[in-house]
Amino acid sequence: MANIVIGTAGHIDHGKTTLIKALTGIETDTTKEEKKRGMSINLGFAYLDLPNKQRVGIVDVPGHEKFIKNMVAGLPGINLVLLVIDAAEGIMPQTKEHIDILTLLGIQDFLVVLTKVDTVDPELKELVVEDIRDQLADTPLAEAEIIETDAISGTGIKELLTAIQTRSEELAEKSSTGIARLNIDRVFSVKGFGTVITGTLLDGTVQLGDELFVYPSGKKVRVRNIQVHEQDVQQAQAGQRTALNLANIGKDELERGDVLSASENLQPTWMLDVKVKCLPEVETGIGLWDRVRLLIGTREVMARTVPLGTEWIEPGTEGFLQLRLEDQVAVRERDHFILRSYSPMHTIAGGEVLDAAPTKHRRFKVEILESLKAKEAGSIEEIILDFMNNKKQPFTTLKELHEYLGQATEELQPLLQEMVTNQQIVPTKAGYLAQGSYQLLQEKAINSLNDYHKKHRLRSGMPAEEFRSRMRDQLTEKELSALIRLLIESKAIKEQQDKLAVAEFTVTFNKYQQAAKEKIEKALEKNGYTPVKKEELYGLDKNAEEVLEAINGDTVIFLTHEYVLLAKIYWQAVGQVRKTIQENEQMTLADFRDMTNSSRKSSMLILEYMDKQEITKRVENYRVLGASKEMGE
Repeated sequence: MANIVIGTAGHIDHGKTTLIKALTGIETDTTKEEKKRGMSINLGFAYLDLPNKQRVGIVDVPGHEKFIKNMVAGLPGINLVLLVIDAAEGIMPQTKEHIDILTLLGIQDFLVVLTKVDTVDPELKELVVEDIRDQLADTPLAEAEIIETDAISGTGIKELLTAIQTRSEELAEKSSTGIARLNIDRVFSVKGFGTVITGTLLDGTVQLGDELFVYPSGKKVRVRNIQVHEQDVQQAQAGQRTALNLANIGKDELERGDVLSASENLQPTWMLDVKVKCLPEVETGIGLWDRVRLLIGTREVMARTVPLGTEWIEPGTEGFLQLRLEDQVAVRERDHFILRSYSPMHTIAGGEVLDAAPTKHRRFKVEILESLKAKEAGSIEEIILDFMNNKKQPFTTLKELHEYLGQATEELQPLLQEMVTNQQIVPTKAGYLAQGSYQLLQEKAINSLNDYHKKHRLRSGMPAEEFRSRMRDQLTEKELSALIRLLIESKAIKEQQDKLAVAEFTVTFNKYQQAAKEKIEKALEKNGYTPVKKEELYGLDKNAEEVLEAINGDTVIFLTHEYVLLAKIYWQAVGQVRKTIQENEQMTLADFRDMTNSSRKSSMLILEYMDKQEITKRVENYRVLGASKEMGE
């Protein structure tokens, strides 16, 4: 069965708390002040056992205008709302504001509960019902079932329970595969246990012993105990009203509005990019730098409005805003919110977050508006591409997408594979690259190598470490390695002897350089297995130094930074070494010296280079074959 949380809404004194007591036996007005004033001030919590034994949570939200922010704080995570209306009074102004708030927060499942029906004349009741239908006609509650009840006499209570059960069975269960996240709505201390918080678990699961992070402070806490509906449990799931006993933090270090998350990457922000719907009755609309109250999650924050793509958002219309906040919040894309005027306080708009951590940008910038439109209405593929294209770092991991989208990795993987097939993204060992980002990195790499080739026409390529240095720019070493491998595999660049070059680049000698090359190779061939110092070769020709560097790794090999051997001679030596070891299982330095008729020093230079290339491996005073299978020319 799905984990269901029911919320109540309605005008003050319309009987919400009494109705909940009749349904559950639990009184949600608990404080002395609430009992004295006869109204709910803070959120009240209860639970209800339905006829089918399903237990659902109930949040009794305040009805008085002064406590609207407490009402909004109780709505995140609510699945079904009971709109409570007094049969004697019908829909009141406060009821209308509640309906606006519920609609703006994206809640779509309602039951209309007519209360105190035994206290009014049947004809008056019918007129009230007719008026309710008329006033709800243009709202999401137009088709909502109306159930007549009287909590004192018990009229309609069984019918209401049956209706709640029917709707609960139709509601889809929230996925528990996302990253755990909970908006804190109460903080208190229990003697002998310490700090306790409550809230509705919006995403994921929480288990005993889990480490969570508090936002916006970033403090780390540990879950010491979990309760759901006043019962100790090992695990809480998305959609459940939950109480968590937290270790490593004091009561005074937490407050309502803070967010608990299993993610250490939830980003507190001073700004939000949002899509907003302005209510028709708001005469002034929403203009530049209006001061408003942002109610999001269980938090209220003062903010300034910056319309995007328009001078102002007119009453009854929708538009994009950047909200500049006076305190930080930690929210997710697609979270809903309410905007209320600063003074006098009334609801003016609501909507959903499109970018939970934007940068400050110009109001009429086309790219920003296009990005917001993609986030608002785009497919999941478009949202992924928009996220990847607007990140500072070009590489995006599966974990990042999991946390950003709140979708399970097993759901994302086939989608990402399809995007790879459609050439929208490129997979690497360090994460995914949007095709556009990869093209920019490829262009930067090729331009950098071409600049190097122009300055060093006789060098076979840029040293790999120098290339890494030029390309680093916010990339990790793992990402750099993945990028280089991708560029090589796509044949955009090539690799030779720890040097990188544009794929089509070749070293071309003029006749003078060709003459120097021939002199060098002739001298090295004459010396056979005796390596030659590079300075001696420089003296052969004025072009010898740059030519020698150009043919390094091609026709000549630098055994050390100082000694050079003809590549053909070196690979002859490799062949002889392999044959000798295969026949005798090992070979000594003296064996190699005698085999090549060279000096001990020369033999040592050649064999130590083979060791570095893993062609041979030194064991005490002899050598065996190494791991390399390379045979050379």
